[in-house]
Amino acid sequence: MTFLVLFLSRPETLVYEAKFGPFKAGKLFLISSGRTEWKGKPAYRFYLIADGGVPFYRINDTILSITDTLLRPLLYKKVQHEGNYHFWGWIAYDHRNGKALYSDGTRMDIPPGSLDPLTLVYVARTLDFDERKEYSFPYHVDRITETVRVRLVGTERVRTPMGEYDCWVIEPVMKSGRNVFGGKGGMKIWLDRRSRIPVKVEAKMVFGNAVGYLVDRR
Repeated sequence: MTFLVLFLSRPETLVYEAKFGPFKAGKLFLISSGRTEWKGKPAYRFYLIADGGVPFYRINDTILSITDTLLRPLLYKKVQHEGNYHFWGWIAYDHRNGKALYSDGTRMDIPPGSLDPLTLVYVARTLDFDERKEYSFPYHVDRITETVRVRLVGTERVRTPMGEYDCWVIEPVMKSGRNVFGGKGGMKIWLDRRSRIPVKVEAKMVFGNAVGYLVDRR
């Protein structure tokens, strides 16, 4: 719990250089606000920003997740511009009543404590994979409700422009076979065992693998 409070209490920006196969695909940013407020109550804000793309396919996405101090999502918002595809929408989570309200007025039943994809990344950073090899969480986004298993698949020493890290290699597993951000394939995260920073991320896509390496921490 002490580690959870320490790493979440301070603002943090992690910058990744993304590659899609042989192509440089721009930058990814994982941003945490540190301790803040939402609707007068203590909260955290997390952002995932993708800025780049490959030849003839531009990507400019922003995902926002606002959580309470127990890392339960309160609001999840997506703004996507991917090639000719454009989307804007949000989900409000009511954990007390087990409901999710969508920006188009749709209401759905959800298990209390359901995580969204971005919050799941930060929850994974609080876990000890030396102590336990697999964790399970309720999950709801894009009108999909299921249990996500976050499992240890190995350990590896990873070299990045920021240095070398001894990492847990973890994999969020969904029954659908999709990754937690909706891609049609799996996802792996290399998590530094000391700092719990994701130093490498790999997601399987239709045309190959997208890989991000940590290049800056602010």
